[in-house]
Amino acid sequence: MVLFPKDDFIGLDDKVHLASGGQPPLLKAHRQAFEAFAHDKSIGMEGYERHCDVGNDVKVMLSHKTNLPADAFALLGNASEGIARVVSSFDWQSGDNAVTSALDYASGKFSFIKLRQGGVDVRLVQPDGMFIDTDALIAACDQKTRLVYISQVNAHTGQKIDLVPLSRALRDRGIALLVDASHALGVVPLDGRLCDFMVCSSYKFLLASHMGILAWNRTSWPEFEPMQVGWNSAAQGSQPDTYVLQSDGRRAEIGNSNHLSVYILHASLKYLAKVSGEELENHVAGLSKTLYSGFQALDLDILTPASPDCRGPNISFHHPDPRAFVDQAARNNFLLWGEAGRVRASMHGFVSEADVRRFLDCLATA
Repeated sequence: MVLFPKDDFIGLDDKVHLASGGQPPLLKAHRQAFEAFAHDKSIGMEGYERHCDVGNDVKVMLSHKTNLPADAFALLGNASEGIARVVSSFDWQSGDNAVTSALDYASGKFSFIKLRQGGVDVRLVQPDGMFIDTDALIAACDQKTRLVYISQVNAHTGQKIDLVPLSRALRDRGIALLVDASHALGVVPLDGRLCDFMVCSSYKFLLASHMGILAWNRTSWPEFEPMQVGWNSAAQGSQPDTYVLQSDGRRAEIGNSNHLSVYILHASLKYLAKVSGEELENHVAGLSKTLYSGFQALDLDILTPASPDCRGPNISFHHPDPRAFVDQAARNNFLLWGEAGRVRASMHGFVSEADVRRFLDCLATA
């Protein structure tokens, strides 16, 4: 059984698509989204205003998925841009520190490492084997810690992080939490109220094209002034040489959003809303359980934690030549993702139990 029929997607046909952590297929409905954008793009000022209306609708739908207000969101070029906006908003001083896992995604780590030029101590906490221990992240913080970055689902191993104790511990100490939900939002529930800032790539589990999402939780972290300012993020001040930042998430939108990508995301969010978040989460969890058990039976070097509570939509295993594995799998109509010494298989609503078992049977005979 699938929650989302394969016929709703472009190019799925008889493929078993296990690559949503890299990028899933587009929906056929996206063709209508493009036509709507093209029409609005062609009618002048009225069409431009329609672009803004669609963007506002997207923010409302993201609000429903995250428990954050619609005006918390900014629609950006990519999630890495959102990370840069957040990091640049802190008045970093020599002696301050920032904390993340050494196993976390490059965009967060690199943004922190850049801070070393200003005397900021960057603490890359080593995992326990391949397991990120949030207690170790908390222990690495002190009175000089300003910001912690963590992915809700780790891109390399597929480990799902319990944000509740991490959020509580950091909030009690006045430390900001930046959560990257790129491998979670769409199939894994996210309570945005646990985050001070949230970023997400829309081209993964949200089934859209390449753009980024940033959310600012003003209730928990009232101060947010990115280094970058533009016509869309601010208004003219009382004097010609002054400006006033937008009061909400728009202060991170320094110019136009990629309106075509916003139309595509709008169609994706409408499509995802056909199925309850709980139903999709349970479907993905069941597939992940089957796949994990199958990998165990094949004695693969699994990187994803064994505990179901620590698993999201991605199951990864070590492989010495992941690209060769992925290419061979594609020749057999199995789409996977492989790099950095591991192969990753991702579950989504268009994947069925039969798909997973077909893939495992192919592996067993390979």
